Amino acid sequence: MDSGCSYHMCPRKEYFESLDLKEGGVVRLGNNKACKVQGTGTIRLKMFDDRDFLLKNVRYIPELKRNLISISMFDGLGYSTRIERGVMRISHGALVVAKGSKMNGLYILEGSTVISNALVTNVENSDITKLWHLRLGHVSERGLVELAKQGLLGKEKLNKLDFCDNCTLGKQHKVKFGVGVHKSSRPFEYVHSDLWGPASVSTHGGVSYFLSIIDDYSRRVWVHNIKNKSDTFEKFKE
Repeated sequence: MDSGCSYHMCPRKEYFESLDLKEGGVVRLGNNKACKVQGTGTIRLKMFDDRDFLLKNVRYIPELKRNLISISMFDGLGYSTRIERGVMRISHGALVVAKGSKMNGLYILEGSTVISNALVTNVENSDITKLWHLRLGHVSERGLVELAKQGLLGKEKLNKLDFCDNCTLGKQHKVKFGVGVHKSSRPFEYVHSDLWGPASVSTHGGVSYFLSIIDDYSRRVWVHNIKNKSDTFEKFKE
């Protein structure tokens, strides 16, 4: 993650998800060496929180020794950069999209490259069955069989669909709270509270939890930002 380079740059052709091989001038390194740009494309990255991020307008420069992410290009797109305690964070609003840790004076991205060439073409039938299941919005196994009979899923033979965790979680019912009747005669005789968290990404102030307190008598609402669960009791006392 480099604040000095003008473009995103990569010397490895296999990292590109899409690449337009077309000469586009030269870039100069710190030693004033001129390196030819031989193409521009996109690279898919798996970030620190397992989200995919598509890095666009990456220059393909085979002569480089390192992959470089340009902070300047992120700034031009409206992203903000913050460095604190050896960690560089690139944010878009409240969302941290990229993070890098300081190693030997350089900030190294916490993530990995998703290499599109690793997707093999000769997959097993069980993989094809799951692939169609995902492509069609987690369609049922019976639905896949009907589509296969109509010849809409190609010539591959479908096998039994493996267990899908996402289908099970998505169809689970949430337990409802019972209806309570409270007749409060004064403020803070009875309160309702809810603690939400932890958030997968903390705020810039380090907050990971949100505590809400509702007074049953006045219906007044208090919302507190909390860094960790141990602060909850202190907020209640306040």
